[in-house]
Order: sequence, then structure tokens, then C-alpha cells
Amino acid sequence: IEVDLQAGDVINVELQNNYNTYSFDGKKKLVLSTTSWLGGKNDFLGIAYLVVGGLCFFLSLVFTIIYLVKPRKLGDPSYLSWNRNPGGH
Repeated sequence: IEVDLQAGDVINVELQNNYNTYSFDGKKKLVLSTTSWLGGKNDFLGIAYLVVGGLCFFLSLVFTIIYLVKPRKLGDPSYLSWNRNPGGH
């Protein structure tokens, strides 16, 4: 529903019985809820997306700065574990 509903507005809903709930005494319900730019009533998921996105952006900046300060050759075999000297010699 893309418009605000007013008190007394009539909403027609057509439900189909595609999944039988009679065998286990189940019930089907229709829930109408509001949403905001963060998501539904519970803001946790929207805030979690913003935090994880911000963390990824921050880490991308850190790795970019590290690469600009101390670049390394692409495909350099000296970084492989079996090419390192364990004694530091």
C-alpha cells in the first residue's frame, strides 16, 4: 500500500488456501504494519545494515591507505608461507 490509510478506509484482500493448515490445527493471519526508511517497526535490522555497511566502508579505507603507503607487487611469491625463512636468515 503506497498511500496513507485513514480511519474507515476499506481494504479488500483475497486469500487463497495454497497451504493446508487444518492437519495440525494451524491458523493463518494477515498483519498490516508500517515501515520507515530503516525497515519495519523493529529498527534492529536497518541499524545492523547501516553498522555493517559503515564497518565495510571503514575497512576499505584502511586497506586502501595501507596499500598506498606500502604497496606490494601483484603475484609476489615471497609472501607465500613456504617461501619464508623460519629462522629469519
